[in-house]
Amino acid sequence: MGYSEQRSTLVPATVWRRQGPVAPVEILPDGCMDLIWTGTGLLVAGPDTVPVSATGSGDMVALRFDPGVAPSVLGVPADAMVNGRVDFADIAGSSQARRLSEEAATGDPGKVLERFAAAQLDRSPPPRWLHPATSLLSAGHPVAGVADQISASPRQLQRWSRHHYGYGAKVLQRILRVNAAMAGLRTGCSAVDTAYDCGYADYAHMFRDFRSVTGRSPADFLAPTLR
Repeated sequence: MGYSEQRSTLVPATVWRRQGPVAPVEILPDGCMDLIWTGTGLLVAGPDTVPVSATGSGDMVALRFDPGVAPSVLGVPADAMVNGRVDFADIAGSSQARRLSEEAATGDPGKVLERFAAAQLDRSPPPRWLHPATSLLSAGHPVAGVADQISASPRQLQRWSRHHYGYGAKVLQRILRVNAAMAGLRTGCSAVDTAYDCGYADYAHMFRDFRSVTGRSPADFLAPTLR
């Protein structure tokens, strides 16, 4: 029993696997969307803006797409899926969902989902601006500057962001920065050093963003030795 994840070699996504009964866990916003094999069917998890409690009694395998990628795979705008959990058949149609479910049930679900996503992206790749915009936003660049670097207006970037990420560029930036800060805290970095490394004006700034995204304070994510 347990949880594991591995970077996909076929698509911009991470394959995660959860085995056996799992106690309720809190899923925090990370800017991503997931295509999940539940063991009996397929489910799509939209981009979250608030923490979500999840549990399950069986094995699950999923693709967690990098921010903004899932709409090119699924053919639906991310802002129609915010904080949602939707049956894959409602998006792809019952016949395609049935075929993919049958393949997942009889083979390696992770590889089945990877191959499906790779085929979809071959037909409809993500826009060229997506990767550089995500990288720039993650690095803390001002939204107006990001728009300029991808040859778009701020208004265009906001519209594209809602379609691909599920929310505006500034919200995505806040979520990505909080996730980067959480990773730093969990590896043993102090709160003050983490705030500096992640480009926050000060600890109070980081604290406000953590409250907004996770509902908790940075101290809740400190490595045990620093508590």
